[in-house]
Amino acid sequence: MNIPDVVGIIGVICYQVAYAGLQLGRFQQDDLRYIGLNILGPACLLFSLFFSFNLAAVITQVLWLGVTALGLARIIRARRQPLPRPRRGCMENE
Repeated sequence: MNIPDVVGIIGVICYQVAYAGLQLGRFQQDDLRYIGLNILGPACLLFSLFFSFNLAAVITQVLWLGVTALGLARIIRARRQPLPRPRRGCMENE
């Protein structure tokens, strides 16, 4: 077994851990561990595909990375927004 194969297998493990974690309730969609695994998985597989090219697999991995990047951007944007201040009611004057 060569280095690209090992890296590709690590990528597959990342995919499976992310999926299992989500299905078993260990991860949430906005969990950075889940996002990280979904970035590392296709990155590792793209590395291995560099040595043994397969166009369909490359397209799949690039799309997976793109969708994950969009999800990460959404999470970052949501976390940057300030929490709304509670409205003051007449109860505070009592």
